[in-house]
Amino acid sequence: MKRILPLLIALCFSFVTSWAQEMHIEEFAKLKKGPLNMNHVVTNKQQAIIDLKTSEKGFAFLADGKMEIQADEGDGVLTLKTPDKTAFIVVKHPDYGQLTWKVPTKKGLRRKKHYAANLLTFSPDKEFKLQKQWVIFEIQPQDAILTIDSTMTLVQGGKQQFYLPIGKHAYIAESPFHQQEEGSFELTEEERQIVTVALQPIYSYLTVRTSLEGCDILIDGQQIGQTRGTSGHLREGIHRLTVLKDSLRYYDADFSIGWREKKTIELSAGDLRPILKTKDRERVVWNQEEDIFMADSTTQISVASLKPITAPVTIKALDDNTSIWVNRELKGYGSWEGELAVGFYLISTEKDGLESRSMTLWVDDDTPRNIELLAPMGSYGMVNVHSNEIGADVYINGKLAGKTPCVVKNLPSGSNCQVKLVKAGYYEAEKEVRIVGNDLTDINLKLKKRR
Repeated sequence: MKRILPLLIALCFSFVTSWAQEMHIEEFAKLKKGPLNMNHVVTNKQQAIIDLKTSEKGFAFLADGKMEIQADEGDGVLTLKTPDKTAFIVVKHPDYGQLTWKVPTKKGLRRKKHYAANLLTFSPDKEFKLQKQWVIFEIQPQDAILTIDSTMTLVQGGKQQFYLPIGKHAYIAESPFHQQEEGSFELTEEERQIVTVALQPIYSYLTVRTSLEGCDILIDGQQIGQTRGTSGHLREGIHRLTVLKDSLRYYDADFSIGWREKKTIELSAGDLRPILKTKDRERVVWNQEEDIFMADSTTQISVASLKPITAPVTIKALDDNTSIWVNRELKGYGSWEGELAVGFYLISTEKDGLESRSMTLWVDDDTPRNIELLAPMGSYGMVNVHSNEIGADVYINGKLAGKTPCVVKNLPSGSNCQVKLVKAGYYEAEKEVRIVGNDLTDINLKLKKRR
């Protein structure tokens, strides 16, 4: 009898263990808030949160084998809230048996933390089915941040592949200066899935179409096309639209555009009428019916007698080392005097890599203009630093700026920055990068292990 009892215990233990192997948990990871402070990684001050990805239902959970845990069902995921320092979780299912899963961390599941793992099931009595399937994301712009079921991934080159459990999954795609997009997809056994995401820019655009062939279309003094054209990025607010041909203005007016608005302005023949001013500031308009210019309703003026007027302009900058720019053309340093024709101008200054805000100047007669420019202000860019190793220290010009992956902000535009990665057990990696104002520069440095 003494020999039979140990044998029975061993057999029972073997049976329970083999039964438990019909479920297992893998790919455990701790989730973190991303470099852009994405708020969809949820935490709890008193409890730990863990997402178990599975396509099955009917599970029961016990924290440390004692406290029952309620699971919130989502798209292909069960979310559990466990007590602080939970060391193991007992998983029960009527078809797959029981599994005691030991948390692979020294201090268990900690409060204020969010975790994720895959809960896989297998039954010898059921036909074998795929537990996972591939999904390929194709994203524009090509550099973006993709979060699937609370797990964040940096996407480069516009494509990224994932091997995920069968079932529904939620995703969030985002990129600097673009509108965030949320969605979901469902994986099946049949074939892999391709998800296409095109993030919309947060800027606005204006398209102008005219009936005047060969005319120049300008927005805030910058040409966007001839006869028809589409602007680059426009900020929300008031802008100036001007149509020119043969040194004559055919249209000149302000327009407003909203945030992320795609606006179109159609200018017909009735909207396009040449307007200029003579030297004595008399306004001259075109009589469309008789195809002549007239100073008033009775006096005719020949086109040859209408000479484009210019205005004397004096521009003074902060000092002799500050450059003066008119419509992005360098005019001089310290001060500039000259003649500007009728039109719309953007004037700014630069010094030591800093650029002032552009001020606008509209010349519509020969009145002299005297302009005192403000001192240049700071223009800043950002650097997106990532590596093949997570958690490496990022140094910008010798100063610690974060850990990989991270986005370093407020770097002076036009300057050269030395980016260095440092991590114990790896050789250091360095690269110099030029900072572009109001833009994101991407840097990918590879760390090699020390032998």
